[in-house]
Amino acid sequence: MVDTLRADHLTPYGYEVQNTTPVLQAMVDGPGGQVYHGMLASSPWTKPSVATLFTGLDPRDHGVMRLVGKGSKLKNDHTLGAEFGRGGYTTGCVMSNFLLSKRMRSGYDRGFDFYDDTVANKKDPHRGSTAVNISNSGMEWIRKQSGVKPWMLVLHYFDPHASFEDIAEVDWVDPSYDGWVVGGATTDMLREQESSLTMADIAALHAYYDEEIFETDHQIGRVFEFLKQQGLWENTVVVFTADHGEELGERGHIGHTQTLRSELVDLPFLVRIPKDYQDAWKMPESAGGGYAMRQIYPALLTVAGLPLPEGRSLEAPDFLTTQVDYVPVRKEHIEKYVQKRSLRKDGLQYILDTRSGEELLFDLTSDPQMMTPLPSNHQGWESMRALIDEPVFWEEY
Repeated sequence: MVDTLRADHLTPYGYEVQNTTPVLQAMVDGPGGQVYHGMLASSPWTKPSVATLFTGLDPRDHGVMRLVGKGSKLKNDHTLGAEFGRGGYTTGCVMSNFLLSKRMRSGYDRGFDFYDDTVANKKDPHRGSTAVNISNSGMEWIRKQSGVKPWMLVLHYFDPHASFEDIAEVDWVDPSYDGWVVGGATTDMLREQESSLTMADIAALHAYYDEEIFETDHQIGRVFEFLKQQGLWENTVVVFTADHGEELGERGHIGHTQTLRSELVDLPFLVRIPKDYQDAWKMPESAGGGYAMRQIYPALLTVAGLPLPEGRSLEAPDFLTTQVDYVPVRKEHIEKYVQKRSLRKDGLQYILDTRSGEELLFDLTSDPQMMTPLPSNHQGWESMRALIDEPVFWEEY
């Protein structure tokens, strides 16, 4: 899992500006490789989305949608680690996001035998590239497994989350650029400058972001090579995804949480299923097109031959949903307080701002980047509004 990773910046999804992910491209081009289009995040920020990946539940059911206080802890007893553990697996997780660290008492370590969040506890967790540390920890843990029990390992990479670092091995920023965007610009600097972004600034942001994707892809490749050297590659299912995407200035924002548009909620979902597991791998498409993030959890348990806890199912939903109810902790970030809900079905995406009442409807077939809202007389409005139910928010701000 890669934090803050947009699908549209990956080579398997047609990105041509740079070859950001040669390792992942080789994986899906090889035997058992598959590229899924239309995986929708349950929310555009880390805590609710990873809670969905770890529980197979939507935010309204797992109850996580806050940074602190009520609704900020993962309390479910049927986490991915717990269920694989009950099924006889040794389980591990290498975690790079400080919000999900043990010292935050967030509960995301529930059920894992091993939970290494060392890199998440740096003085400034936003600075520096840590992908090499994640891969090193994961490979060391695998090396220690006796082979008596099967294992399940989650590797959570923080790159390419801001700050966007300058990776020495590649230089993808236009050499003529002389603006304020530099590798490692602090998140506060990004926030201060986002209202005055130029096209050249945006291009530089995308370039640094791509460099971090490339470095993460390289470090994932080291894990793949290690598995091959250890004779484990042909008996290991590999599933690759993200928790959410990132705004890189296209709409005047840098970061995430503020919208439910494509750059934040369209996820990569790539798998490599060895021959012996292919008959057991299931990922049914939604009746309205695409895939729900909560389907990943039951797909993993099913391919391993493990039973599903109550309330989880491989059955695809009729339509996809995503929502955000984000309350910032810092008062100077009050503009990031948002409550929005979205539905996706049959090539349309409907977004409702439950605070302002603003409604937007997009045709994803002709406008996949969701740049131009459809007019009020479009025939899709009535059917999408009919699907929206009462919002679930944990407490008033």
